[in-house]
Amino acid sequence: MENDFWTTLLGEYQSRNVTKMPSNKSVLVLGDTSCDSSTLIAKLKGCKASTAHRSGLQYDYLQVHDEYREESTRLSIWTLAADPELNGLLKFALNECTFPHTLILLTLSIAAPWTWMDQLQYWMKVLDNHIGGLVIDAELKHQCKARLMAKWQRYSDPASDPHRISPCKWINEPVPLPLEDAVLTSNFGMEVMVVVTRSDQMATLRRELNYREDHFDFMQQAIRRACLQYGASLAYTSAKNNINCDLLFQYLKHRIYGLPFGTSASVVEKDAVFIPAGWDSVQKISILHESLYSCKPDDDYNSVIAQPSRGKYMPDCGIQTVDEQEFFARLQQELQEDAETNEPLTRTSIGTGTPQRTSESADKDMQAVEKKSGGVGGVLADFFNTLMLRRSFGGGDRPVEAE
Repeated sequence: MENDFWTTLLGEYQSRNVTKMPSNKSVLVLGDTSCDSSTLIAKLKGCKASTAHRSGLQYDYLQVHDEYREESTRLSIWTLAADPELNGLLKFALNECTFPHTLILLTLSIAAPWTWMDQLQYWMKVLDNHIGGLVIDAELKHQCKARLMAKWQRYSDPASDPHRISPCKWINEPVPLPLEDAVLTSNFGMEVMVVVTRSDQMATLRRELNYREDHFDFMQQAIRRACLQYGASLAYTSAKNNINCDLLFQYLKHRIYGLPFGTSASVVEKDAVFIPAGWDSVQKISILHESLYSCKPDDDYNSVIAQPSRGKYMPDCGIQTVDEQEFFARLQQELQEDAETNEPLTRTSIGTGTPQRTSESADKDMQAVEKKSGGVGGVLADFFNTLMLRRSFGGGDRPVEAE
């Protein structure tokens, strides 16, 4: 009986341990320095962004909590600096072991939309070359690609079935529909999410560069077509105005851990676009083509969204605020250091060897004069009275006598 009890207890513990949230999941953040990904990550963590310069391969993490199972884990965040010479550091964040457990988060900045297509092609080429150099089992890579394809095919809008727990979990699996020709033509076998940061800068583009609504529609349809190619989701965010930051965190937990997520796609607000993987299609993107009256959807992207001349456009970089108490503490420390190092020294007159009075002795003399004359005001009053008396009695500067 005693052996059966311990066997049952160990079996229950093992079954619970299998359902625990995995701790080997990670997110690899790529993008140009103008995207300010560090501020976005700090916003997801619920803390202030660090003003320190970030370089190389940076590590951070997000605390993920599952309220249903009452479990928590850490989601690793790797951020690679935008320097081609540092691409070799990718092996520490993305290798044969982490390949099936990593989500790629590509950041683009609305403050520089003319770089979108070049940045997207550059980073996807870097990923393709890096993954091609990894020694990954062919069967594992095939399973990862099939899993990504199945997630896209099985997507269902949560608004159409509010009783569903998760958009990617079905009680009765339907027959998956075939993919469109434009979907997942470049399947890396990895989750990809494109995040357009600093969406609050749309107002600056309108004001400084006369961007119209058709410009933003052209940008949106172009990036959505690119997302179809990689099976990627899309989100416009603004850490400054807190646009889609919480939604992004919830969606990351859903895609990585399968946690419930019930938010539908949103394309109405230009600065808060959110398109989950599996929702979009060529037909839905074509709706934007109706508002393109100054260009065509197939026009060259960099011809329509051209880079402005230097000095014509200056994006709002924002103001990094410092905590008041931290500022005063740092100021107090600096004043104390200056007080310790700046001691009065006795200076010697050049050529005579006569010691000059220090600033301390001069201050004492000045205090004595002020005390005698009734303060600073008294000193000034005595000076002007003496000057007036000298002029009344014919004093003043004597004329120079001729020799």
